[in-house]
Amino acid sequence: MPSDASAGAGGALELRRFAPADAHAVRKLHDLARREDRAGSGPARRAEDLDSIPATYIDDGGEFLVGVCDDRVVAIGALRHITDTVVEIMRVNVHPAFQRRGFAGLLLAGLEARARELGYQELRLDTAITQTAAQRLFNGAGFRDVGRGQFAGVEVVYFAKSLP
Repeated sequence: MPSDASAGAGGALELRRFAPADAHAVRKLHDLARREDRAGSGPARRAEDLDSIPATYIDDGGEFLVGVCDDRVVAIGALRHITDTVVEIMRVNVHPAFQRRGFAGLLLAGLEARARELGYQELRLDTAITQTAAQRLFNGAGFRDVGRGQFAGVEVVYFAKSLP
């Protein structure tokens, strides 16, 4: 399981598994991220999964990580089991006040490492066509663009990455 990862000035990001005590902070961060995406630039995913994170992600062969910096949950990300070999990366969010510190990349690397530990062979994810920073992050992490589509009325880009 990932632990400490340095991210420059202003504190390090500690990645750890979601705990029930994190539920309120996770929901708050998710809601803030949705407000930041208010122009409809991100797929409007229902958030009922955040009411049952252990059952939805962890108990079903996935994972849910929180990133803590300065004693605050400032990043979240999940792995959702698709098949015995494929997992989807979901809910990747970094608090706006903590962006541009490399935390999204650290979170993505932590999720990838956990997917390997769980025995997955392929990562999948999607993002809105307008989320160019996210697309750069995913391309830089070795993901390849595998198609385009629609989700909740938003054009999305689908990405995949094989795990060695």
